[in-house]
Amino acid sequence: MRFPLIPAFLFSLLIAACLAAGAWMTEGSLLKAYRGILESRFAIALDRTAEGAMHAASLGVSLDSQEGTLGAALRRERALDADILGMAVQDARGRRLYSEGVMPEPAPPGTLGQTLLDDIGLPAGRILLRYDPRALEVPSAAIRQDMRGYALPVVTGAALLGFLAALALRAGRAGRGRLRLPLALALILGGGLLLIDHQASRIIDRTLNPLIEAKVESIGNGARSLIDKALALGIPLDQLQGVPEYFESLRRHYPELERIELQVVPPDGIDEADAPEGRLLLPIPAQGAAVAALAVAVLEVVPDNRHAADQIHGLLLDTAFLGLVALLIGFELLSLLTQTSAFRRPSGAVAAHAGAALPAEQVRGVLFVFMMAEELNRPFLPSLTERLLPAGAAHAPLLVSLPIVVFMAIVALGQIPMALWSESLGRRRGLMLGAGMAGLGYGLCAFADSYSGLLLARAFSALGFTLVFTSAQGHIVDQADPAARTAGLAVFIRAILAAALCAPPIGGFLAEHFGTGTAFLAAAGLCLTALCLARAMMSATRPSGRAHAVRTAPGAFRDTWRIPGLRALLLGCAVPAKLILAALCFFLVPLILADEGYSLSSIGRVQMIYPLMMVLCVPLFARWGESPGRDARPRKIILGGLIAGLGVFPVVFLPGLGTIMVFLLLLGLGQALSITPQSSMMATYAHHGQGRHSAQVLGLFRLVERGGSAAGPALAGAALGLLGPAPTLALFGLLTTGGALLYGYGQWRSTFNPSGRLS
Repeated sequence: MRFPLIPAFLFSLLIAACLAAGAWMTEGSLLKAYRGILESRFAIALDRTAEGAMHAASLGVSLDSQEGTLGAALRRERALDADILGMAVQDARGRRLYSEGVMPEPAPPGTLGQTLLDDIGLPAGRILLRYDPRALEVPSAAIRQDMRGYALPVVTGAALLGFLAALALRAGRAGRGRLRLPLALALILGGGLLLIDHQASRIIDRTLNPLIEAKVESIGNGARSLIDKALALGIPLDQLQGVPEYFESLRRHYPELERIELQVVPPDGIDEADAPEGRLLLPIPAQGAAVAALAVAVLEVVPDNRHAADQIHGLLLDTAFLGLVALLIGFELLSLLTQTSAFRRPSGAVAAHAGAALPAEQVRGVLFVFMMAEELNRPFLPSLTERLLPAGAAHAPLLVSLPIVVFMAIVALGQIPMALWSESLGRRRGLMLGAGMAGLGYGLCAFADSYSGLLLARAFSALGFTLVFTSAQGHIVDQADPAARTAGLAVFIRAILAAALCAPPIGGFLAEHFGTGTAFLAAAGLCLTALCLARAMMSATRPSGRAHAVRTAPGAFRDTWRIPGLRALLLGCAVPAKLILAALCFFLVPLILADEGYSLSSIGRVQMIYPLMMVLCVPLFARWGESPGRDARPRKIILGGLIAGLGVFPVVFLPGLGTIMVFLLLLGLGQALSITPQSSMMATYAHHGQGRHSAQVLGLFRLVERGGSAAGPALAGAALGLLGPAPTLALFGLLTTGGALLYGYGQWRSTFNPSGRLS
């Protein structure tokens, strides 16, 4: 197939959009960092002034009576910093007491303030500070000019390279050739982001670092003044008390301060010019001395210039992940475009083959877009629920799990009724209606300002989700050709895994930078997009005569439950696999990482590990260990369960981000190893049902799986409230490991029991 110009333009546009977004967000972070450092410099002046005022207030001296001393402090601070235009003091009612310099009344926007507290911690007044806006505006304009002037050619050049690469490395090649285009586009994107990061580092060195050094020097001067006062009172240098604790409090309060240390001056004195690069030496003269050569001690102050750079690196890392996800989405969109009449130009036998595979490929694009909507909330839903809980709510961890539990339970219980409803509506109409309902539910989630409101919105979203899921699955199952159904279900699973891989980092990024409401609105937009795609891509043909064929005979599920070996597979492997996935990956992991202070973007990136392992390893393990005359499926199921269960215990004994990532990797590895043989064995049980039980076997399998997904977060929430994080993690590890071992024991017994019955 010839690679058309429109997909090439699509990839170049994606690269340009990602790089432009990265440059724009980097510029915003630089401006925010500059403003924060500048205003924190003025905050030091407020802190110094407020300290003396509150000390006097604790001795019973009111603010009205401090005009002499406090007014002198205001004049001293203005003299120390030329960018301070004016300072003023207010009482607790907001009445202006006295001021220094230019301070209009009422105070203009942008005025900084510091609350004064009395000896019992109640507000006694407020100190205001107004700084010259040119101190912010002029450097900000220079940052914008430098960033935009550099980013424009980078974005343009990367877009052109992406366009040329897409034309040169044509799609549809077999073997290794299929990876050339994604790798080339990823390299172009990464190179552009590295160039933007390099320019940001240059701006930091030129603009932010001098400001950081000035701020740190001001902090050091404040500490030095306290030591000077102590020496003036006759306290020897080696008898000063509380100095290390005071220095540590400064380090905690000011992230730009890497180290502050008091050192005794050597006999040959000090020379400030000889200070190592990146360090400031502030001499403390002996009592009565006025020159640094007679100093008795020196205060070494080291600024941390990495703080702003680390923020920029983290932001660009987010952009890199989003760019890679955008490329994955681009390839999915390309697959969708090739199913439209504008790009589908096969002929002869190829046309017949394309027409046969068309229904599954069409529903793949619709399902991929729709499933991304639910996956967007994975990084932030538990922490959002925790914030919406009423203060002091009993059983808080269990309540936090309920939005996930309710959603999963409705999906589990609604499979059969929604499948029948979608069949009576027609698959396309059912999918469109479900997408509209889910989109409305996500929109309600965006505006939910209470726990109960979020819970109801999630329940409504679950109804739409279930209708979409069953309609899409039914659209594939309705095909007459068994080979088409098998291939279609494989496409169905790939679309779900691709959405689970792409959506979490996007959802985490949107929630962190624009709010959770924006992320839910994006999910609603995806639902509407899926609705439009279903309207344009799916056939409106309604299946006939199937409603009666799927009715369940009385006692059918009871008979199905008694099939030898089925219970062991369901309870020993299928249920624990869903329990550990929903409880840990969807609930506990984002909750633990959020409590430890990790950003939502980081949580989203971490949640990519599991679906990535599934995407990479399921095809790899599908035929691994298989040989004629040897059934390796039970061994692979047992080994996969053991890997997934035992992978929890590193997190139990060494909690942290690294071990959580290892657990998710092992969980993906274990479930990738077991999912294919597990599905294959369920198909074998269905086949042995000789028609009467086949539908019930598969229905029971899905019902039990979905039930495990619903029960997992509830069990984790209850255990978290009773036992704490580590025992809860261990509990799910033991459940999964024990289930695999029990299934293995049942398989061992079946070798000595011809019936294979495990009752």
